[in-house]
Amino acid sequence: MSDGVAGGSRDTGLSEVIGFVLILGLLVVVASLYLAYGVPAQGRENEILHMNAIKDQFVAFKLSLDSLFTNDKVGTTLSNSFTLGTSGGYTEGMLSFIPIMSPVNSGGTIAINQRTTTPETLNISSRSLILNNTYRTSVDLPAQANYTPSHVYVNISGIQSSDLSASNRFGATVNTTTWAVYVNLTPETSFYQWYQTYDPTSSNDCLASPRNQNGTPIFISNSICLVPMNAYAFNGTDLSISVNRGGVVTMENYPVYRNVKAGSTYTIDLMDPAYGISSSIQTVDGISIKTDMPLGSINATGNISYGFTELNPYTISPIPLGAVEYRAQNSYWIAQDYYYQMGGIFLSQNDGNTTYKLPPEITFSYDNVSLTDPTRNIVTVNINALVIDLNNRGIVGGNSPVQIKTQMTNVTQLPYATGKANTKWIRIAVNTSDSQAREMWKNYFDYSATVNNIPHYTVGEDGTEVFIRINGYYDDTVTASSVYDINVIASEAIYSTSIHGIGGTLE
Repeated sequence: MSDGVAGGSRDTGLSEVIGFVLILGLLVVVASLYLAYGVPAQGRENEILHMNAIKDQFVAFKLSLDSLFTNDKVGTTLSNSFTLGTSGGYTEGMLSFIPIMSPVNSGGTIAINQRTTTPETLNISSRSLILNNTYRTSVDLPAQANYTPSHVYVNISGIQSSDLSASNRFGATVNTTTWAVYVNLTPETSFYQWYQTYDPTSSNDCLASPRNQNGTPIFISNSICLVPMNAYAFNGTDLSISVNRGGVVTMENYPVYRNVKAGSTYTIDLMDPAYGISSSIQTVDGISIKTDMPLGSINATGNISYGFTELNPYTISPIPLGAVEYRAQNSYWIAQDYYYQMGGIFLSQNDGNTTYKLPPEITFSYDNVSLTDPTRNIVTVNINALVIDLNNRGIVGGNSPVQIKTQMTNVTQLPYATGKANTKWIRIAVNTSDSQAREMWKNYFDYSATVNNIPHYTVGEDGTEVFIRINGYYDDTVTASSVYDINVIASEAIYSTSIHGIGGTLE
C-alpha cells in the first residue's frame, strides 16, 4: 500500500511539470508566430504610412517652390520638414515594450543633387522668333498686333509757325477696344490782370457792366479809377497725351514735349511704362490711328516695332535640372525613392518602375479656335524650368526629422517673342543616365501630347536623351511653311537649397 501511494505522488508531480512545459511551448509557438507574421505586418504598415507621409511632404515642398515662382519672390526663403524614419512616428503592437516584439525602425536619406553621377539636363531647340536687341521689324498703323510689340510709335509732323498760337489746336487718337490715347497739340497760356483807367464822372464810369466783372474797381480820386481786366498770355504749344483705359481716364494732358517748334517731327512711344498701357496691349488687338481735330498740314502717323528675328535652329544651352531626393531604407516594404525635379514629384522603385505623382512643369495645349481657319489652330508649349542649383549638394541620413530651406535666387524669361505664335517646330529633350527616368519621361511626353490632341509630334530616344518634337498644325518636316503655329512660353527659375538636421550622416 505504501509503495502504491508513493508511486501515485510521483506521477502527480510529473504531470504538473509536463503541463508547465506544454504551456511554455505554446507561448513559444505564439511568440514565434507573432515574430514571423505580426511584427513584419506592423513594420510593413508603419513603412507604408511613412512613405505616404514622405509623399505628402514632397507635395508640400513642391507647393512651396511653386508659390515662390508664381509670386516672383526672388530672395525669399521657405522651410520644409521631412521625417527620415519610422522611429516613434507610427503605432506599434501591444508587445512593443519588448524590443524583439516590435518592428525594426527604418530610416532614410535625404539628398540634394545626388541622383546621377552626371547632371540631368533639359535641352530645347526650335525654329522660333527670338527677341533681339539689334533687329527691328515694323508695321505701319493701323495694324493687328500679333505679337507683343517692343514699341508703338506715334509721329507728329508738318507743324508750321502759323499753327503755334493761342487759338490753334490739333488732336489725334490711337486706340484699341480696351484703351485709347489722345495726342494733342495744346497751347499753353498764363492768366494775368491789368488795369484800365476810367473817369468815374463820365458816362463810361468804373461801375458800368461788364467792365467791372473781373474784379472790384479801385478809386484813385473823384476823377480817376482803375478797373481790373482779365488777360491771357500765349507761352507756347505743348505736345501732350491723355490715356483712357477701360473707360477710366488714367492720365490727362500729360506733356510729353514742351514748347514744340515748327518744322520738327515728334515721336511718342506708347510702350513707355510712364504711360501705363504697355501691359494692356493684347496680342489680338487691332491698333488704329485717326485725326480727330485737323490743323493745317499737321500729320499723325504711327507704327508698331517688333524686336525679334527668326532663328533656325534656336538652341538653348543645356539647363541642369538638379533634384531633391528621399531614399527609403525600408526593412519590411519595397524600397522606394521619391524625388522633386522640374516642378514634378517622381517615385522610383527597385522593381524597375519610375512614375510621376505630380507632373513636371512642361505642358501642352491645342487651341482649335476656328475650324474654317486652320491657321488659327495654335499649339501652346509652356515650359517652367524650375531647377535646383547644382552648386548645392548634400546628404543627411538616419531616422530623425530634417529641414530643407529653399530660396529662389533668379527668374529668367527665355527670349521667345510673346504673341499669338512664335515657333514652327520645337524639340524638348531630357538627358539622363537613369534608364528608368528616360522611360518615364518618354511616357509622359507621349501621354501629354496624346490627351491634348497635339498634331504632328514624335517621341523617341537618342542615346541618353529622350525627346518630343512638335511640328505644329503644319508639319514642318513635310512642307516648309511660313505660318507660325506653335506658341512657346518658357522661363527658368533657380533655387538654392540646403539641408538642416541631426541625421546620422552628413556631406
